[in-house]
Amino acid sequence: MKKNNTGYSTLNGDASGLAQKTVLVLGIGRGGTSMVAGVLSKLGIYMGDGLSSRYQDTALLDCLKRNDKKQAKKIIKERDGKYPVWGIKKLRLWRWNRLFRQPVYVVILRDIFATANRRMSIFNISLLSEMFKVLGLNFKLLLFLRFTKRPVFIASYEKALLFPEDFVAGLAEFLGLDDPTQIAEAVEFIKPSPPTYTNTLVNFKAIKKNKDYVGYIDALASNRVSGWALSTLHRDPVSLELLVNGVLVQTITTYLSRPDVPKRNKRFHELCGFEFRLPDGVLLETGDQIDVRFEGHQQSLNNSPQEFV
Repeated sequence: MKKNNTGYSTLNGDASGLAQKTVLVLGIGRGGTSMVAGVLSKLGIYMGDGLSSRYQDTALLDCLKRNDKKQAKKIIKERDGKYPVWGIKKLRLWRWNRLFRQPVYVVILRDIFATANRRMSIFNISLLSEMFKVLGLNFKLLLFLRFTKRPVFIASYEKALLFPEDFVAGLAEFLGLDDPTQIAEAVEFIKPSPPTYTNTLVNFKAIKKNKDYVGYIDALASNRVSGWALSTLHRDPVSLELLVNGVLVQTITTYLSRPDVPKRNKRFHELCGFEFRLPDGVLLETGDQIDVRFEGHQQSLNNSPQEFV
């Protein structure tokens, strides 16, 4: 590892010698974990299915929220069978670290004011109160790092933005990755506050209070489009249209449970999730314009249309 202060270090050695391992991204929400998870994805590490710009694996994290270890073990076993190396991000995953095969940790730390200020703008809470909360969460994280014997890569979010080449090179070395094309893509991925991140679900400030219909596209994949949508006038399901390059492809009704949505705004309700699954043989291509609209209206979801990349 480099001796100059490029903003990263390791604890307990590196993980390059482990042919099989699970990379757990740890940090504080709004503290850079999505950036790290995205970099790992660009480096060729499987981070989950149907990922949004936050690179958050909803299938496994839903098990964590429900404390459903049985289902979590099933998912983990399936992934261990498919991938010698795979990863996931979540602050409190250390509680379940014994479920994972050969866990190694990538920890990102960010200035507590920047983290708290971002969270304050999202959740409309006191800045100082949130700074104390972030400080407490960081303390718990540091306690975990103090006692773990597993390999740890620890980095500064601010320094990663300033020195992306060094950050990616250090992370790749820690994990034993050396594909130059993937490393270059990972470096290019690192950008401060990309629009695809700031315009996703959590940015409720983007939703005007007087809107009768609101929603977001959370994830785009070649064969599906998913997210949430609802009416603030009632709690009934709403019908949605998927248009690709201006052509109507499919119409569905919201039916999936999204308990995270009402947690962010009390005016919203839970049964508002949707997933368009494209017909067999039909795949989205780079450059396609994806638009999800409320049926019977010309109104699109808040971050729609958007380009498939």
